[in-house]
Amino acid sequence: MPLQDNARRRISVMEKSTDHLTKEQYFVDENSSETADKGPRFGCRYVQSMLLCLALVSGIGTRTNIAVAVVAMTDKYASPNPNVPTYDWNNTSVIISSFFWTYISLQVLAGHLGRKYGPKYFLFGTSLLNFFACAAIPFSAARLGSHGVIACRIVQGMCQGFLYPSIQVMMGTWIPKEERATLNNLIFAGVAIGGIYSTLLTGYISASWWGWTYSFYILSLVGFLWCILWLFFGHDSPAKHPRITKEEKKYIQSSLKQEDDIQLPTPWKQIFTCVPLYAILIAYVGNLFGYAVMTTEIPTYLAKVMSFDVKRNAINNAIPTAVSLLASMITGPASDWLIQKQYLSTLNTRRFAQIIGSYGNAICLIWMSFLSKDQAYMAVIILSFASTLTSFVQIGCNVNHLDLSPRFSGVIFGILNAIGQLASVVAPLFVQFAVTDTKSIEQWRTVFIITAGFFITGASVFYFLASATRQTWDGPDLKDLSENKKKQSSAERETRSS
Repeated sequence: MPLQDNARRRISVMEKSTDHLTKEQYFVDENSSETADKGPRFGCRYVQSMLLCLALVSGIGTRTNIAVAVVAMTDKYASPNPNVPTYDWNNTSVIISSFFWTYISLQVLAGHLGRKYGPKYFLFGTSLLNFFACAAIPFSAARLGSHGVIACRIVQGMCQGFLYPSIQVMMGTWIPKEERATLNNLIFAGVAIGGIYSTLLTGYISASWWGWTYSFYILSLVGFLWCILWLFFGHDSPAKHPRITKEEKKYIQSSLKQEDDIQLPTPWKQIFTCVPLYAILIAYVGNLFGYAVMTTEIPTYLAKVMSFDVKRNAINNAIPTAVSLLASMITGPASDWLIQKQYLSTLNTRRFAQIIGSYGNAICLIWMSFLSKDQAYMAVIILSFASTLTSFVQIGCNVNHLDLSPRFSGVIFGILNAIGQLASVVAPLFVQFAVTDTKSIEQWRTVFIITAGFFITGASVFYFLASATRQTWDGPDLKDLSENKKKQSSAERETRSS
């Protein structure tokens, strides 16, 4: 009975929220999204997806460049210019991980605020401050040493705490279910592109006469340009877009079976007791621990064990990311095609993608752990193959929460990312504890094998506990409400006639 009462209350809220809708808006055909006109070939949903992709390019660029820059910041021979400042720091892992100290704490709040008030201006303001903090790193390093850099990274983490949850709120209102994997991979291609351009730019600038300081200035400038684009062309939802066609708007809203201006109370209890969400969480933790090791610590491994210089190291780190980007352009549309043609169910598509991505990365890490110092380029090949497999994870656990609850995707992802990103904090500290001699192959082998265990555990749990069914607590769709209102209207007419 309590569950039924709760459901009735939620339906009541939905009914009040839809009183303003016209008859045409209100009665939504269940299959209309599959047959309706989708609007222009390159519609507003693609423009928003491209803007979100660029948000990740600029945001990830200013987040990950520190992994390469810190090598040049502590190497007096990195640049031919003797005036480029260098430092004798032994806390580089702390510098890298400090970003996540504040990044984690704001995830849930960011998702909630974005859903309630709209993500556009939260994303704009926090991104702008993030780019200012990035540009301030050279000055802070010169005046305050490593503690100044850590302070800037903490500010960046606080600002980027809004990045992913805001993007997820946008995805929950803009991406039709028929294009979920395709547009998800388009948006999150920004992670790979940001990593590539940031790594290459930082490596080349650091090895040039300009030195590492200019890499922070250039990355920040790119970010400021994105802010201008977002301010003029970004929109919270189809309902708030001034130029979207009626056909595209109807297609998106029919596919999601919801009006995006309806506000429901967040079902916190149901979210925290949803077993499939815990499956996503465990897989997400395993992935993030593995990726943190591979993105922030592999540059040190390649530099110290495989003896690559700064420029060569930047190229070697960019190659796997480029391969991952190309692979994601194939896996996203392919998974949508498999689901639409009913060759695989949505659930099995998510399961198999996660197994391929995570188990594949685990095998690659174990393989790489047994390479010798004269097999440096084999390490790059293995990393490239691992990055190819990483694209499968994007259509596995990384998109699964949208299957469960598109309406509360920002809040849910905030919870997942807040807990999951603890792994990104722990991973560099774990490496610093496990690797006391950065030139020791044996110590790196221990790190790689333990990291492989995280990948395998996460994927295994996800396979057995995951679901792809939209949860009842996500709220009834408009068709359910229309039927409910029909019954109420009929009952009212009978009462008046009697």
